[in-house]
Amino acid sequence: MKMALHTAPLRRWLPACLLLATVCTASSQTLARPGWNASGFNADPWWKRAVFYQVTEASPTSPTASDNAASPLSPSTVDFKTITANLGAAQSRGVDALILPMPASQLPDATLDTFDELIRQASTRGIHVLLTLSATSVTSDLSATARFWLSRGVSGFRIVTPPQTSAQDSQAIVSAVRKITSSTVGGRVILSDLRPDASTYTAVAITPHRTRHARIVSAARSDDSDGAQLHIDSHSTLPALPSAANLRQMLSQSLDPNAIFDIQPPALIPGSADPYSELTKVMAAIALTMRPAALIVASENLSPQSSTTDSALADLYRKLTALHHGHSTLRSGGVTTLDFDSQNALVWVIRPAPNARVAAPVVVACNLSSSPVRLSLSAAMKGLGLHGFYLRTLLRTDKAMGAQDLSAVTLPPFGVYIGELRR
Repeated sequence: MKMALHTAPLRRWLPACLLLATVCTASSQTLARPGWNASGFNADPWWKRAVFYQVTEASPTSPTASDNAASPLSPSTVDFKTITANLGAAQSRGVDALILPMPASQLPDATLDTFDELIRQASTRGIHVLLTLSATSVTSDLSATARFWLSRGVSGFRIVTPPQTSAQDSQAIVSAVRKITSSTVGGRVILSDLRPDASTYTAVAITPHRTRHARIVSAARSDDSDGAQLHIDSHSTLPALPSAANLRQMLSQSLDPNAIFDIQPPALIPGSADPYSELTKVMAAIALTMRPAALIVASENLSPQSSTTDSALADLYRKLTALHHGHSTLRSGGVTTLDFDSQNALVWVIRPAPNARVAAPVVVACNLSSSPVRLSLSAAMKGLGLHGFYLRTLLRTDKAMGAQDLSAVTLPPFGVYIGELRR
């Protein structure tokens, strides 16, 4: 009888203890090194909806689209102290991960200590650190380099190959590095440049009530154990005179949910005006609302000490990243582009996921002209089978207040408006 009295409580406590041990084991594996700051309790990988910030060699705290246009294929010198000093600014702007240039292969111990401090400081702020891993050819042996930096706590790599590399060779390189990261404990991620190829892409027909445009969907998925988890969809030859028509065509053909945009302006003719300078807000809206994950490559400074223009842009990024992380439709919805080319307005609708019963569709409208525009979206919403009379404002780049009538959405020059469709 005494034996029964003692063992009954043990039977009740044993499952709880086993559960606690399992959780602690999983957590300790995830957090075994400073860079592994996934909690172990969320089954969804951290990178699926992350905001990545590309840091370039030319200016570690102020990456620009032009800097990033030609990713280096050789190691470079990186100012780890400056990047560490600006982690607070990155955190305040909703950055989940920094992508740094690959440091030189032979670093003094003092510099490695500085890198380790960057990893520790970034981890305490919930920021992952990735490195740009350049492969000069398909025969490049990246194993030793990848293992060395993984052992120091980096969360993954952006793999860069020369422009002439074929899709098959790029895939072989990615596959080799992916095997190394997959065998390493922690939430590691591989990003690679998207290389359109007939063997890896499939045209998908879309029914008229969803969109008027066929779209291209990558056959490679995030659960593909041999491929990159995320692809970077780079557009290095955008039109010199951007318009809603050419941007919409580009975007409507590139809606793979496992790819993130790296929209780069064209090379400028010496002495000519930059046609993209006024469209920075539009490009930010595209990057942070069209895909579950996002890449920021903008001419805005991570440092708190920046110009008024940079501060305004930084504030916009802060608001956009807050929406990106916090709005369920932006996190998991499907995108449909709309044709308002005649008014030079770029408009897209983000539908809630099928299982999101109470979520509302989100409309993003961007004016690509230097004059105000007034859009009537009622017919377009009906054509998509969506019902509503007004847009509840989530974000706008002008100083106006209140909701927008669906039949009269007003946008200032080069303005951006984001709102929920409401009845």
